[in-house]
Amino acid sequence: MTPKETTFTRDTVLQAALDVVRRRGWDGLTARGVAERLGASVAPVYSAFGSMETLLRETLKEIRRLLQEYTSQGYSESPFLNIGAGIVSFARDEPMLYQALFQIRHGFQDVVEGVNASILSWMKADAQLGLLSDASRERLYDNIGFYTMGLAAAVAAGRVADVSVDTIVRLLKNMGNIVMFAEVSGIADFDSPENEREWLRIMKEKNIPLPETRLEMKPASGPAPTAAASPLVPKSRAARKSCPAAKSAGSQETRSKLPTAANRRAPSPHIKQSRPAARATGNAARAGGAKRPTVQRDKGRNKS
Repeated sequence: MTPKETTFTRDTVLQAALDVVRRRGWDGLTARGVAERLGASVAPVYSAFGSMETLLRETLKEIRRLLQEYTSQGYSESPFLNIGAGIVSFARDEPMLYQALFQIRHGFQDVVEGVNASILSWMKADAQLGLLSDASRERLYDNIGFYTMGLAAAVAAGRVADVSVDTIVRLLKNMGNIVMFAEVSGIADFDSPENEREWLRIMKEKNIPLPETRLEMKPASGPAPTAAASPLVPKSRAARKSCPAAKSAGSQETRSKLPTAANRRAPSPHIKQSRPAARATGNAARAGGAKRPTVQRDKGRNKS
């Protein structure tokens, strides 16, 4: 009798696909790889999902569902912090699945965007974060999100020594504290007037010298800087042409490098000839009468 063919359910094939990704990564997810995991031919793969593209998409959706199980856990008292801690913890426990979802150009970006959209919608519904403007909330999400994804990638690659929940939460708290304070105080946007005013206030309060800028070139005391010493003077030749201060500085520098009458050397008669004498020597050489003068050397020097 012919052995009865085993029937594989859709969920069984999907779990086999996840196992392949865990072992071989996203690039190892092929119909043959799944079939080997099932111990069967490739027929169950196509009978359950119709095409390999459908299986790939459904595998990513299953990875996203597993990620949501992590982000819904209570790592701290803050639901928003729990999302970040869940992402990093998922990268720690399922590094291949994390990389497949977020670090591979798999062509199913809509699956990843679903994660981003769900987090943004949750932030908008939050009692505190909902008070921020849409632009401020999106900037907050980007700043914290990029740090979280970078930390998760480092954890997935095994580059973080301590990957305990306490350490993950502490790292995210530190960054969240900085970013949230910057957003609420109005200094998160580097080009905003609030950012400049707040930095000036803090630097003055802490008695920290302000860095020199183009707007703050005047010193508190002492003589004004010369044009040659000023960092506002461009150094390139093209820039000096359009800068009066640079022209003045350049002319002074050139004059200082010119030789004075005391140290200027007189021209050597053996090196430089007048034009008439040079023409006469050339004509004689062409006529074959005169030969180029040779230097007489002391033959005694060459004797051993």
